Amino acid sequence: MDLSIQDLKAQINFYNFFSTFFREKPSTEWLKSALELVRSWGDTNSPLHQQLIENVQKSGLDHYLNSLTQEYERLFFAPGHVPVNLYESVYSGSGLLMQETTINVRQHYLRAGLVVKSLYSIPDDHIATELEFMRFLSQRILELVQYDGAEEDIKEMMVYRSEFISEHLQQWITTLAETIRANSTEPFFGLMSIGLESLVEDNVTN
Repeated sequence: MDLSIQDLKAQINFYNFFSTFFREKPSTEWLKSALELVRSWGDTNSPLHQQLIENVQKSGLDHYLNSLTQEYERLFFAPGHVPVNLYESVYSGSGLLMQETTINVRQHYLRAGLVVKSLYSIPDDHIATELEFMRFLSQRILELVQYDGAEEDIKEMMVYRSEFISEHLQQWITTLAETIRANSTEPFFGLMSIGLESLVEDNVTN
């Protein structure tokens, strides 16, 4: 079975990067890493890339982080109705939390041997948790490959990953990304949404 250790490590880093972004407000260190990462994505001469660079240079890193944090809180944690909801169940089914979608997501976690720390307190279909699950699966595959694990075990983990992508991430990530872009003119969030879409699309074909 031809699995690139380098590609698996890159997937793990990307899933960790995005799960952190959707779980925690941006920090100075995270933003520095994010800006370096964004520079490596696609066409750095695109309007979004250029506008982001201009905004950071004009404001300075600390001031930019402050404005970015305010926009982050407005998008994802505004009191009342948030502009961008981060739960899969809102985009599918009844639009309510803790419904069939959430239960199905939890079944995927348990089948693969992952027990979520926030079980029963935060719905399992939060985007950060789903991305953390993908990191977990990719990490398990990497460990099996590195230490000559049984091919059957590797295939099983790959099936878990493929099924979760097709049954869940593929079903709502594009809508989530479009919702982020529709609700924020800040280029940073536009680039994050594009990067998230690309990550899921790349894993569909790998």
